[in-house]
Order: sequence, then C-alpha cells, then structure tokens
Amino acid sequence: MVVPLTRRRLDVDPHRAASRVSAYVYGTVLVLAAVVGVSPEAVGSGAGVLVVVGTVLSTFVAHVLAHSVGELVTGGQHRQLGDAVRDAIPILSSGVLPAVLLLLAADGALTEVWGQSLAALVGLVRVAGIGVVYRRLQADVPFGRAVLVGAVAAAVALLVVVLKLALTH
Repeated sequence: MVVPLTRRRLDVDPHRAASRVSAYVYGTVLVLAAVVGVSPEAVGSGAGVLVVVGTVLSTFVAHVLAHSVGELVTGGQHRQLGDAVRDAIPILSSGVLPAVLLLLAADGALTEVWGQSLAALVGLVRVAGIGVVYRRLQADVPFGRAVLVGAVAAAVALLVVVLKLALTH
C-alpha cells in the first residue's frame, strides 16, 4: 500500500481554499520583498522587524477589505467578514518566522546578514512549498507537477522582489 505524502482536504470549500492560497502566496511574497529590502543597519537596529510586522498587518487588512468589497461588487455569494478574516490568516503567518529571525539578529543572537538571509530563505521555502498545498487541495495532481508549481512560484516570487527593489528603492 502506498501512503500519499499529502491528504486531500475535503472540508474546505474550493472558493475559500483559493482565497487562502492567494493570501498565503501574496503575504509571503510581500514579506520576502520587505525582508530583502531592508538594510543591514535596519536589521541590526530592529527596524527590520517593524517593516515586516507593518507589511504583514497592512497586507492583512488590505486583503480582507479587498475580498469583502469584491464580494459586494460582484454580487457573488456574500461571505461573512469572519470568513474573509479567516481566509487571510496565512498572511499573518507569513511574517512570524521572518520577524523572529530579524528580532534575533537585532538582539545579537544572529549576525545581521544571517538573520536577514535566513528570513529571506523562509519566504522562498514557503513560496516553493505552495506545490505541496496545491497537491493537498487537488489530490489527483502528480507529485512532479506539484514540485514544478512550487518551483515556478518561487521563481516568480524572486522576480517580484527584484522588480520591487529595482523600481521602489
């Protein structure tokens, strides 16, 4: 008997699953851009932590607002505000470990370069892991395709970071 690496989630409505996956990717990419965009001095002073926390909180609120207004405008199924908040939780989770790593660097437990590098690596691994999430939601997806989805997502995330840094810094 072959044990699958992931089990399909049957308890999540596909529309809400799409919203959660969107929040997961969007939050992670923006946190990754924030982490890469701060200077080593900002990491050392603790300002980098505030940048990540500010990015996460503002993105969370904007995401909830956008989804709530979008539902009203399209006349689609009216979701409760609680559903929109719950579906945006992956945005909040996207900043936890990077913020902790930057905090450790500000505290001197890690060097600025290591703290920032590890925080960025967390973001890349999260985005690359979207293939596993995809496979969990769609059980019939072959493992190779799930890995490819994650690799492409990570490559596009890096492109977004490069564009953000080139155009805004």
